[in-house]
Amino acid sequence: MHILYSVQKRTHPGKVRANNQDAHGVILEWRKMLGLTDADLQERGHLFAVADGMGGHAAGEVASQLAIETLFREYYTAAWQGPKANLEAAIATANDVILREAEAHPEMAGMGTTLVAALYRPEEGWLIANVGDSRAYVFRAGRIEQITQDHSWVAEQARSGILTEEQAAHHPLSNVITRSLGGEESVTPDFFRRDANPGDIALLCSDGLSNLVSDQEMAELLKSYPLDEVAEKLLELALERGAPDNVTFILIQLVGGKQRRSRSILPWLALTTAIMILGGFLFWTYARPQPSKPPDAPVALLTTTPIPSPTPAIPSPAPARATATPPQETLAAAAIPASSPLSTPSPIESAVIAAPVVVAAIPSLEGSLEGFIFVQGPAAIVRGEEDEVIITHVDLKDNTPREYIATLPGDALPHAWIGAEQAALGLPGVARADGQRLTGAWFLAPFGGRRAIFDTLWISPQAEKLIAQETPILLYTVNGQGGGDSLSVDTPAGKEGAPIAVLGTWRRVSWSDFLQFNARQVFDYEEADQSYHPRP
Repeated sequence: MHILYSVQKRTHPGKVRANNQDAHGVILEWRKMLGLTDADLQERGHLFAVADGMGGHAAGEVASQLAIETLFREYYTAAWQGPKANLEAAIATANDVILREAEAHPEMAGMGTTLVAALYRPEEGWLIANVGDSRAYVFRAGRIEQITQDHSWVAEQARSGILTEEQAAHHPLSNVITRSLGGEESVTPDFFRRDANPGDIALLCSDGLSNLVSDQEMAELLKSYPLDEVAEKLLELALERGAPDNVTFILIQLVGGKQRRSRSILPWLALTTAIMILGGFLFWTYARPQPSKPPDAPVALLTTTPIPSPTPAIPSPAPARATATPPQETLAAAAIPASSPLSTPSPIESAVIAAPVVVAAIPSLEGSLEGFIFVQGPAAIVRGEEDEVIITHVDLKDNTPREYIATLPGDALPHAWIGAEQAALGLPGVARADGQRLTGAWFLAPFGGRRAIFDTLWISPQAEKLIAQETPILLYTVNGQGGGDSLSVDTPAGKEGAPIAVLGTWRRVSWSDFLQFNARQVFDYEEADQSYHPRP
């Protein structure tokens, strides 16, 4: 039996926590890095996992990321003993890695993490393992079932009959975990098996979601909306209710039908891909709103000389399903005031003003400094005279979709990435009426739940020099999702969607071809004086 699946994943620091100590992983992200073949996946299956870290000074974030990384590496690279044996061994190794890391770094003493992992093998269904109170659910035929049992003091009291469900739901010790990775020298996960049918939806989540959204509410959303809308609504619901903890979840929907084992699914995959490509081409060619007259003025180059106000208007990308060209925005740039404790600003030749980011001169470190626009969001690939990647970034400040467009090199992205989350990093060129064009763009894909690490889908030769020399780079972006979140930049309360500039360097991760961004300093834009100021 062959069953295809679709995946949606979300993670958010919530409304209270400064850092996101959750991590997650899906096999689609790990396959390339581990060099897995179709035969590997057929034998070992498709793995998904969520971890919720615990510990101060970012130690919880370290623990959860170590758990996810070790889990995937050990499960897929260790000698094959069978799904349960390999999964159990991988969890044991993750526990040991976290313990050794805490021993090596005293400031991380006591760190730990929960873990819930779901392994899908078409011939056998689901094998689910958990340690802690991160949960796994299965939704089928309009009903949702919690598969895992929480390893928490309150849950154990409720299962023994000492506490009622109502008492357990509001008990002050609800956050006391009785089993975790990193808590003891050895750990015993619980294992559960469930069959798998087309249409089933598996949900893995941290308690940041399950503490705020009831099983009934989850079921109602899963019954009523497509998978991507369910993901958005689950996250919105948690945030509306205050989200005091990090919120992370993965949705996996099994689609397709039963087939004979001798038949290949490749023709169906090829047909699906062709339909997606054709649909994207037709939409971007005929269906999207067309401007009455495209602008022909280039984007203004930034210099250290204050630009008189008002500056030339820069057209904003058209909102999704817009019926008319949106109003133009007037953006201004200015040098950092002389009272700034930073050194005298140096010219930034390649930095520009680009909606929604307002930029100003930032002092460089010793040596050269390059300025780029950084944006992350769902991407489409348009085939035509010029192959283009269009990344849609929703400005959370006003909930306006903004498009960033870059030419797709012939050796850049496979079609399989249509609709996936991607990041573009590039020098803006001429603004189009329907989006901001990026020239010399890099294409990156976020790596699992680990912030500031990206899969290098395509990078220009010029950019390779910046990476090799670890040249300081200035990234113009926004706070929060689609921007600073992916660069390990925390968002102050109430500043979601506000412009920021992030100074840092890119380097190769030693154990792979992935890139890691190291932020050195963050500059917040102040509308009052139209300039950037270093964040304390």
